[in-house]
Amino acid sequence: MRASLQWYTQAGTLTADNRDTFAHVELAHASLYLIADGSSSHPLSGELANVLLAKLVLDFSHVQAAEMNAEQTAEALLHIITASQHALRNDYPRAACSYLVLCLLADAAFSIHEGDCCLGLIEQTSSINWLSSAHCVTNWQGNLTHAEIAQDASRHHLTRCFSARRASNPEIKHWSLAPNQHWLLASDGFWACLSHQEQLTFLRTGNLLAPPTDDDISCLSVLTPPLS
Repeated sequence: MRASLQWYTQAGTLTADNRDTFAHVELAHASLYLIADGSSSHPLSGELANVLLAKLVLDFSHVQAAEMNAEQTAEALLHIITASQHALRNDYPRAACSYLVLCLLADAAFSIHEGDCCLGLIEQTSSINWLSSAHCVTNWQGNLTHAEIAQDASRHHLTRCFSARRASNPEIKHWSLAPNQHWLLASDGFWACLSHQEQLTFLRTGNLLAPPTDDDISCLSVLTPPLS
């Protein structure tokens, strides 16, 4: 399933480098779309975000030689994530990042994430239906809307992330497929720091009227073709 992709990103001022990144791979039986957001508080977190996504794409390409169902594919990805955590922990002992993976198969879709990168669907009304929850102290019960989470400063304290200092604990969710779905993979700079109108402007133009003042702002737009 070859989708139309667009990556929108603007660097904030918290770090000298933009620590948001994305990757994707289109294989015979599966398409993988990924974003990661390196922590602004820990050194080498931007590097970790980039290395993690590159490793996930490479290792997934090796295991996806034959067609697998959604459960088998998800299990393979979870194994890759765990192996990556062990492989990278010595090189990035203090770094941390949030990540989000969207996998589209011929008849199924699922996401895997840790942290505060969130998955949404853009509706025909241009509203964004946020599907995944943010793993943060504010949302420890998992019952708050994104608008509610955005108002609380403790949202920056994550309860899950990719880090050498804690065991990997990804959340996996399965989603329904439909023709012409417009998926959105967004860092917290996008869903928490922008108003709805600013989000729509950013998706339309790739720019903001005023530059970000703190966090990096990024999102990956994935528009799927009609189902065959």
